[in-house]
Amino acid sequence: MFGYIRPFKPELKIREYETYKAVYCGLCRRLGRSYGALASFTLSYDFTFLAMLSMSLSETEPVFETRRCFVNPLKKIKICADNPSLALGADAAAIMLYYKIEDNVTDSAGIKRACWRLIKAFATPAWKKASKAQPAIDRVIARAMRSQQNAEKEKETQIDCICEPFSSAMSEILQMLSGDEGTAYILGRMGYLLGRYIYICDALDDLEKDAKSGGFNPFLPDCGDICFDRVKEENAPSLRLTIGEIGKACDLLELKSFRPVILNIIHLGLSETARTVTGGANSGPDGKNSEEVTDGRSI
Repeated sequence: MFGYIRPFKPELKIREYETYKAVYCGLCRRLGRSYGALASFTLSYDFTFLAMLSMSLSETEPVFETRRCFVNPLKKIKICADNPSLALGADAAAIMLYYKIEDNVTDSAGIKRACWRLIKAFATPAWKKASKAQPAIDRVIARAMRSQQNAEKEKETQIDCICEPFSSAMSEILQMLSGDEGTAYILGRMGYLLGRYIYICDALDDLEKDAKSGGFNPFLPDCGDICFDRVKEENAPSLRLTIGEIGKACDLLELKSFRPVILNIIHLGLSETARTVTGGANSGPDGKNSEEVTDGRSI
């Protein structure tokens, strides 16, 4: 599910990559402990980033330990010890999964709808537990999904309007990570832009699939032929601008932990993912090739 907020591995130092993997594995373990072994398969880069960002804003230093892998018990790995930030990431993942499944039930028909209803039945207990732990996040996501469905029913194609529900939800969720008014404002701006980035990436990524299935996609015309590569190339500049603004907001944050990894994700990972989604279109934050360097960072 999604997975567009990820690091650019070639530019991470070995210890930074090991740290990122430790948080990723810590979230996987938390998902398994909270919602069962199958919940570990819902793990994504996006919720790893949410947990890592939450920890980076906390005054409490994250603890790492060596444990056996939840998926492969014979393997010992470095793992981030359980903490409230990992719990937040796991709860948010369970809530988002439930509403994504509910959306699929609404959008499907026949056998597919029956299958999604069956999957929803299995996801419901996890959602009930997660929504009890994070009622504010549940309310935000539920409201966003309803607004998103209404916009899609009206076949809204203005990208700023169609992105609004998810962008606003991400804004509210990230604001919850800090009790400081100034930091929360920055997080809100960053979250809004991340929501826009995720929605555009997801829509462009699903172009071919939605054209074949007849599913809603704001980048698909109502009639006529479409050149997928051209659509992706035309929307690459919008992604570049969004990523650039995300970077500006992130640079204002006082990150107490994981700073190199988070800056890698924001300044490099988002651009690389956008480049991949747009089929290799030049997607650096400043419209530059990924090999160029600005302010000491590869773009």
